Amino acid sequence: MKSFRFLTLALLILALVFNFAACGKESPAGTAATTEAVTAAAETDPVTEAVTAAATDAATEPATEAVTAAAATDPVTEAVTTAAATEPATEPVTDPATEPATEAAEPKIVIRLAELGDAVRIHTDLQAAYLSDSDVYSVLEYADQEGTVELGRPVPITLSWTVETLDEVGVRSFVVRVATNPKLTRPKSTVLPKTKNSLEFCNAMIGTTYYWNVTVNGTDGVAYVSPTASFTTEAQGPRNLSVDGVTNVRDLGGWATEDGGRVRQGKLYRGGRLVENGSASNVLITEDGIKTLRDELGVRSEIDLRLKSKLGGLTASPLGDKVNFYSRPMSDDWSVMFSSEENFQSIREIFALLADESNYPVYFHCSIGTDRTGLIAWLVNGLCGVSEEDLWRDYLFSNFGKINNTRTTGIRKVYVNKLEAAEGATFAEKIYNYLRDTVGVAESDLQAVIGILKEPAAN
Repeated sequence: MKSFRFLTLALLILALVFNFAACGKESPAGTAATTEAVTAAAETDPVTEAVTAAATDAATEPATEAVTAAAATDPVTEAVTTAAATEPATEPVTDPATEPATEAAEPKIVIRLAELGDAVRIHTDLQAAYLSDSDVYSVLEYADQEGTVELGRPVPITLSWTVETLDEVGVRSFVVRVATNPKLTRPKSTVLPKTKNSLEFCNAMIGTTYYWNVTVNGTDGVAYVSPTASFTTEAQGPRNLSVDGVTNVRDLGGWATEDGGRVRQGKLYRGGRLVENGSASNVLITEDGIKTLRDELGVRSEIDLRLKSKLGGLTASPLGDKVNFYSRPMSDDWSVMFSSEENFQSIREIFALLADESNYPVYFHCSIGTDRTGLIAWLVNGLCGVSEEDLWRDYLFSNFGKINNTRTTGIRKVYVNKLEAAEGATFAEKIYNYLRDTVGVAESDLQAVIGILKEPAAN
C-alpha cells in the first residue's frame, strides 16, 4: 500500500515537470494550480507528505545527509552503520627493518666470560715437552721410568666468568653450556652452585672450536644468559682422556693422515682394563669413570682382548647392560702376538666388529692398554694413513700412564718390521696388504673401517 502511494506521488511530480517543459512559460495561475494540487495531495496523504518533505530536504541538503537519513529509517542500513562504528580500526602494518626496536630494560645481572683464545692446551708440561721433542723415542726423559705414577691424563680447560648484580638481585645457581656449534645445540650442560664461578672442562677434542655460555638463575626468578664465547684447542695429538679408575685412555682420533685427512674423534677409544684380572667382581672403573665412558663419550661397545683366564668369568661390560661386550682374546706373548693363527683369528673378528658402524663408539683394551691394545691401535690408525712417526708417538705415550713398567721400541721386532716389509707404496698400503693377504682380514671390512674412521682431506 505504501509503495502504491509513493508511486502516485512520483507520477504527479513527473507530470508537473513534463507540463512545465512542454508549455514553456507557464502562466502564474497554472503553476500555482499545479503546486496547489500537489500540496493538497500531500496534505491529505501522510506518506506523500513524508516523501515531499524528504524531497524538499534532498533539494536543499547535501547527499550525505540524505544517506544518513535513510540509514536512520532502514534497520539493515542501521545495523551495518552501527557495526562499522563499533569495529576497531585495522592496526597499521609496521616494517621491522624500518621501525626502531623497543629498547630492552637494563639487565639486573651482567655476566662476563673470560677469554681463552686459540690453541688452548690439553697436554701437561711434561706431555707437551715430549710431543715437541724431535726425538720420538725420548719419552722416558719426560715420563715416569717406573710407570708407577699416573701422568697420562689431560689438563682440564678452566672456563671462568664474573657476575655483576644490580638492584639487590642475587644469584641462585649457574648453568654452563658447552658445544661444538655456535647455536649450542646438544650441549654439555653443567649446573653449579652460586658460589662457584668456574668450570673445569675435561676431555676436550683436539683441534676443535668450542662455544660456551653461562646462564645465571637470579633470585628474582629470571634467567640471565651471557653472550656466547668460543675457544679452540691445540691440534697436537694424542687426545688423551681422564677416566676415573682407568689408566692409559686415549682417543685414536685426531691424528692427521699423510694424504691431508684426519682420523675421526669420538669413535674409537683405547685404554686399560675396567675390571681386575681374574676377578669379575673387582671393578676398577668408578661410577664417575662409567659416566665418562658411557654417558659423556657415548661408548656402545667394549672389546676385551685379555685371555679367557684373565676374565674371571666376566660376561658383560661393567659399563651397563646397554653396552655390547665382546671378548676377543689375544696372547700377550710377543713371540706369537703377530704370527699365531689364534691371534690372527681374533684380529679378523675385531676388524669385523669395527666394520659395523652400529657398534660405535667402541672402547677396546687388554690389561694395561699397551701391547695387544697398542697393536690394534697401530693397525687401525696405520690403515687410515697416520704417519709412522705419529704411530710411534701414540704407542710410546703409554709411558705416561700407570702401567707399572716401561715401553720402548721392542715392538719393532714383533710387528713393525713385518709391516714395513709388506708390499705397498705407502705405509698405509703396506698395512692394508698385510692385513688382507697375511692375516686374512676381509677386504670389505678393511674398506668399511677406513670409511668409518677416516675424515677425507678438506677441499
